[in-house]
Amino acid sequence: MKKFALAILALSLLLGAAIPAAWAAELTTEQKFEALKKQGILVGMGDGNPRLYELMTREQFAQVLHRLLELPNATGKPTYSDVLKGRWSFDEIEAVTEAGLMVGTAPRKFSPAATVTVEQLASVLVRAYGSPAGAATVSGKVSNWARMSVGAALNNGFIASRSDYTAGATRGVLVDAVYAYFVKTQQSPLNVRSVEPITNQAVKINLLQRAETVDASLFLLQDSQGTSIPVYQAMLGGDGMYVILTTGTQAEARKHYVYVGGKAWEFTSTRSDTAKPLITGLTKSANRTYVLTFSEQLDQASAANPSNYSLSNGLKLKTLQLSADKMSVVFTTTTQSEGVRYYLTVKNVKDAAGNAMDTRSDLSFNGTNDDTKPKVSSVQINPSATLSVRFSEKVDPQLAIQTGRYKIDKGLSVLKAVIDGEGRTVTLTTSAQKDATVYTLTVSGIPDAAGNVMDTQTNLLFGGIANPVLPIRLQSISAIDENTVEIVFADRALTDSDIAKLNFVVLQDNGANISMSGWSRYVQRKAGSDRTVTVQIRTSGEANPRLFSPGHYYLGRVTGVESLLTDEGKNDMKFGGTVTSNEAPFVTKAVALSRSSVKVFFSEPVKNVNETSFAIQEQEGPAVAIDYDELNNTGAVVTEVILRLKDSLSPGKVYAMTFKQGVTDAAGWNGLKLKNGGSDFNVLFTGI
Repeated sequence: MKKFALAILALSLLLGAAIPAAWAAELTTEQKFEALKKQGILVGMGDGNPRLYELMTREQFAQVLHRLLELPNATGKPTYSDVLKGRWSFDEIEAVTEAGLMVGTAPRKFSPAATVTVEQLASVLVRAYGSPAGAATVSGKVSNWARMSVGAALNNGFIASRSDYTAGATRGVLVDAVYAYFVKTQQSPLNVRSVEPITNQAVKINLLQRAETVDASLFLLQDSQGTSIPVYQAMLGGDGMYVILTTGTQAEARKHYVYVGGKAWEFTSTRSDTAKPLITGLTKSANRTYVLTFSEQLDQASAANPSNYSLSNGLKLKTLQLSADKMSVVFTTTTQSEGVRYYLTVKNVKDAAGNAMDTRSDLSFNGTNDDTKPKVSSVQINPSATLSVRFSEKVDPQLAIQTGRYKIDKGLSVLKAVIDGEGRTVTLTTSAQKDATVYTLTVSGIPDAAGNVMDTQTNLLFGGIANPVLPIRLQSISAIDENTVEIVFADRALTDSDIAKLNFVVLQDNGANISMSGWSRYVQRKAGSDRTVTVQIRTSGEANPRLFSPGHYYLGRVTGVESLLTDEGKNDMKFGGTVTSNEAPFVTKAVALSRSSVKVFFSEPVKNVNETSFAIQEQEGPAVAIDYDELNNTGAVVTEVILRLKDSLSPGKVYAMTFKQGVTDAAGWNGLKLKNGGSDFNVLFTGI
């Protein structure tokens, strides 16, 4: 998705000075509509009016989902008889259907002009977001099937609480929900506590929670007269609890608004002639070369005076120079000792107005004589159309994820950059690629851990993938009995190849590492679902072991599925044990279909089905001979079978079916139930 800051920028320019006076203001539904409209996610009706109070149709919802999630167009035959290729919403409806987000209202019927209820809206957005975990309590009127999804939508802020969730959803409800979803799925929002001015070119953003990274594009600044002020730089404080923004010159003593994650935070700018200069950053630009960045322009004499700078542990300055824009000081040092932490003290540096800075002695860097620059060692296109950029060594994680450091030709944009745990591979998500097209990637400005900045590399080639394998996300793992887990995935259906290659391991039991040496797994699809599998486990010594005990929690990991999201442990998940045992498969019922055939139903999928595993006898009468089973395939996994009889059944007579060894569960590990206590297990049925 496009950066949300761009939407807010467009909105702020549109609204001009009409900004709420509250110190942290929420956008109205109309303002949210304008922001999403600028992103191309929402459009007005034919006359441009948003018509927020009109009910939303299913095809309008499909159109919004298509744009919000940037879904690829479907390529197969039309799914619905009431949505033909000539209809304006054909591509959008086929795309959301293929993605599994919306389904028909009847066989081959989509009902495009029908309205959408609030609970249907909530269910689709929760399905798109991924997990209903942590659902809120629902007190209003809601259908049983939608209760969990509505609770999750409330918990995630997609919808507001109401008395009736079965009511139709207006376009205004859609706008609020899509806006909340859009903000939530962007770069993790900063949890802002307050905003305070430092100088008329610097603003401090105080946080409630520690942040790991920031980017200047997350912030927008505007004064009370509607004038936009550029944000040049965003520097995260050493403890991660505040951000210093370096901005263009702010008008003195005027109200200003910083937009962060869709909220406007108000402050009044300082008077420039009394503000002290501040150090906003210390970075390494080359071997033993560092850049001190200040909040405003500096006085040449004091900034270039070596006596105003000192280093600990015997390290000396070699050169010192004020930059051309007078906003930063570049210095080099003598030879450093590897691994030694050096502290820099800066004092008496003045701004252009003569205000002297407060002394700083907390700036530090680790000594190193490493002068080897990082390089891109490989570029690989993945089946999901993401691009893996591998570096020759660990790189700076904060700079490596800045999308502006990657450029691709032929109009392809880099939308997102994620670095792996090792710190050497960055995965790029791009805009839609074209088939049969060669692209050129250019990478620049990324330093290694020692601060050595790479030389710009270009001519990094890769071929486009127009129909990528969509990423798939692990949604849940749950124990359904003592040795079987159910695994649910989100975002796309599982292929046969995914099932064949899926691997599941249990890493921990109550936080302690465990070994699965000697364990075997049997993976199969769950009937009626294209995103769920069951994994049955046995040990080398026991076919039906007690593995997942009640009161215990376990850590499981899933691998092998094509394009499964694995960064930051997304393929790891905890699940609880259960008291439910893995019962042997058994026959649930037998039904006479005719005088010469009986249909048998099993409690779970089974295999090794053969007529020799069954016996039929009339109660207080003779045995009935079985001729053959219609399946005639002992390797097939089935839930029912039809037995053909040599002898005829008598209408109204009661028959007992008993069982012999042979039939097993789908894994082949547990045999069919034969006994009920000391007696043969039997199922009764009546002849016809």
